[in-house]
Amino acid sequence: MLSSRLAALFAWVAFFPLLVHLPKVTLVRAAFLGWLAGVVTTLGACAWFPGLLARFSGLHPLVCVLVVFAIAAWQAAGWAAWAVLVRVASGAAGSSDGSHPGIRRLRAALTFVLPAAAFVVFERWLPVIFPSSVGITQYRFPVLAQSAELGGPYVPAFLCLLFSTVLARAFAAARGSRGLPGGAISGFFALLVVLLVFGLVRLRGIDRERGAAPRFRVAAVQAGVVKTGWNTPPDDPQRLGRYQRLSAEAERDARAVDLLVWPEKAYPFPLRSDARHDYRPDDKHRIRRGFRSPLLFGATAVDPISRRLSNSGFLLLPDGGLRDVYDKVRLIFYSERFPSWLSWLASPRTGYLPGSKFDPAPAAAPLAVFICFEATFPDHVRALVARGGRLLVNLSDDSWFGESAEPEQHLAHAVFRAIESRRDLVRATGSGVSAHVSAAGEILGRTRLNRYASEADVVLVADARLLDRRSFYAALGDAFCWLCVAFVVTGLVVTRCRLPILRSSRPDRERETTDGHR
Repeated sequence: MLSSRLAALFAWVAFFPLLVHLPKVTLVRAAFLGWLAGVVTTLGACAWFPGLLARFSGLHPLVCVLVVFAIAAWQAAGWAAWAVLVRVASGAAGSSDGSHPGIRRLRAALTFVLPAAAFVVFERWLPVIFPSSVGITQYRFPVLAQSAELGGPYVPAFLCLLFSTVLARAFAAARGSRGLPGGAISGFFALLVVLLVFGLVRLRGIDRERGAAPRFRVAAVQAGVVKTGWNTPPDDPQRLGRYQRLSAEAERDARAVDLLVWPEKAYPFPLRSDARHDYRPDDKHRIRRGFRSPLLFGATAVDPISRRLSNSGFLLLPDGGLRDVYDKVRLIFYSERFPSWLSWLASPRTGYLPGSKFDPAPAAAPLAVFICFEATFPDHVRALVARGGRLLVNLSDDSWFGESAEPEQHLAHAVFRAIESRRDLVRATGSGVSAHVSAAGEILGRTRLNRYASEADVVLVADARLLDRRSFYAALGDAFCWLCVAFVVTGLVVTRCRLPILRSSRPDRERETTDGHR
């Protein structure tokens, strides 16, 4: 917990050194500094990537390390472009080129905002393997995190970048290389105060709504163990039995359970996508043993005609009825999808068929189900909630990431999905971290990582609330990100273009007066 709070605080000043140096270097140097910062950030935040790749693919560890370095170098190209853009804009800030005073003030304000706005644009649309945002570092600060309802994690990311810009401008002013833009800095702190007040108001309002909303008791079962080392781990033959036993115990201890949840691919056997009933009681593939509550669980679905696989969520009803209620839509590159022309490089596990259904699962309450990686996409969860989902349920298996920071990072994404949609969220993972997150983004319950088999008996019981209000993000979507695009375009035009209409006539009149005296 302490490390996550330190990361949140560090995010506010992380860009300060870069923003101090960019205005003083050449474009080539700016591109290199931005690229280097992107490589270091990617390798630091995704230190779990080489081990994941080795365990999943079976490739040699050295090959995995080289592949990760190549991925980091590629993803850092966006940082390089951002640094060049900031350098180009900063070169015209405060220039006395005969522009109208109002234009100079507008130019200074736009140049002040441009680094933060441009970074949001790159975060939102730059293609990466695992999407993320600087903003998710703020998940442990609920008051500030409420701003995500206005535009996703990109709003707190914008604030972090803007604060680093304030520090960089103040440092430059202290060194005498540039004047302190007092109006812009005052505007930043005014914006920060407004968003903090918004956060306090929304926290109290959502808490009141949750208190009056219907309860829905969910028991998330976590019975896996994190995978470690560089080799592909063997299958666990006892996994299904542990999930069944823990489900029966949870049902007995919690007395009334509206829904049991098993994580992504908790069921170890493939299921036909058109399956309608559980197996017979004497069959080893039987799903329900010892419990009676409805069960939402992850499994691999097989299309009976094409034989293609899907990463799916199934719903098992008390009467034994079985339904494939959701197929994962956003597939992970390499592990689930791979270009056919590179099939010779693919893992044996690659080749899943993407789903297309966004309808809520028809349980006792409409469930917006999404699987693993999809928790990193604000627009995807927004589309699920728009179809009527009243409770978010995230099925995930983070065991492949080992004993690393990734499970906590994944949880941070889930916190923002709850805030954006104003829905309670229950997250069930194979080895942790499972969690119950309120519609206000507060983590009401969570589990630890299961590092050993002796720790693999964990049940999280969550008294979730069923909300149906429409959030600001549901209405606005990516409007904030598009506003940042407008800021960037306008900033580049105003700072770099020397249009006659933007020039003041005062210098010409002063020149004529001087010539007349001569």
